[in-house]
Amino acid sequence: MYEEGSTIYWIIISSFVMPLFLSALMIWLVLAYQKKKHQAENAAKDAQLREQALIIEKQNALENERNRISAEMHDDLGSGLTRIRYLSDKALVHASETEKEEITKISAYANDLVRNMGEIIWAMNSRFDNAESLAAYIRRYASEYLEAYQIPFVFKDNTSQPSISLSGEKRRVLFLIIKELLHNAIKHANCKAIRIEIYSQPQTKIVFTEVGAKGFDPLKIKTQGNGLFNMSKRISGIHGTLNHERIENDMVSTIVW
Repeated sequence: MYEEGSTIYWIIISSFVMPLFLSALMIWLVLAYQKKKHQAENAAKDAQLREQALIIEKQNALENERNRISAEMHDDLGSGLTRIRYLSDKALVHASETEKEEITKISAYANDLVRNMGEIIWAMNSRFDNAESLAAYIRRYASEYLEAYQIPFVFKDNTSQPSISLSGEKRRVLFLIIKELLHNAIKHANCKAIRIEIYSQPQTKIVFTEVGAKGFDPLKIKTQGNGLFNMSKRISGIHGTLNHERIENDMVSTIVW
C-alpha cells in the first residue's frame, strides 16, 4: 500500500516502534530505580546493623570494665580494710583505755568503709542489673539495719518474671533512697514497724510504709532538711518520682521509676 522508504512508510513504522522503545526504556528506568533503591535500603540496613553491633560492643566493653573494677575493689580494697578491722580488734586486747577509744574509732571507720564499698561493688557489677537483685539487697540491708533497733520488719517481693533490667546507677539510687528512708524512720518517725513492698506490674515501684509513725506534712517537704531534698533530687535524676502521703496512722512513701 505504501512504498518502502517513503515518508508515510517510516511514519507508520515509527508509530509502532516508538511506543515499544519508550515502553522498554520506561521498564529499564523502573528496574534501574528499584535496583538502586534496593541497594540503598541494603546499605542503610548494613549501616544500622554495624551501628547496633558497635553499640553492643561498647556496652559489653563497659560491662566488662565495671565487673573488672568491682572485682579488683573486692579483692584489693576489701581485703585491706578487713585486715585493718582485724588488727584493730586484736590491738584492743592489749590497749590502754585511751588507746581503746581511738582504736575503736578506727575499727568503726573500717566497718563503715567495708559496708560502703560493698554497696559500690554491688552497684557496679552487671550481674546484679535486675529488679530481683535490688529486692534481695534491700531486704537484707533493711532486715539487718532494723534488727539493731528491734523494729519489726515486713518485706513483700512482688516482682514478676521475666526479670526487669535495672542499670547499676538506678539500683544504687533506689537503694540510697531506701537507706535514707530507713534512717529517717528510726531518727524521726517513732514508728512501730516498717513494711517495704516492691512491684513490677502494672508499674515498677517501691512502697515504703512507716507503720504507726508520727509522719510529717508532705507539703512542707522542702523545709524538712537535706535528706528529703536529696532523695527528690536522686529520683529525678533517673526520671522517677517520689511521693509521701499520710494514710490513716501510717506514713507511706512511694517510689516509681
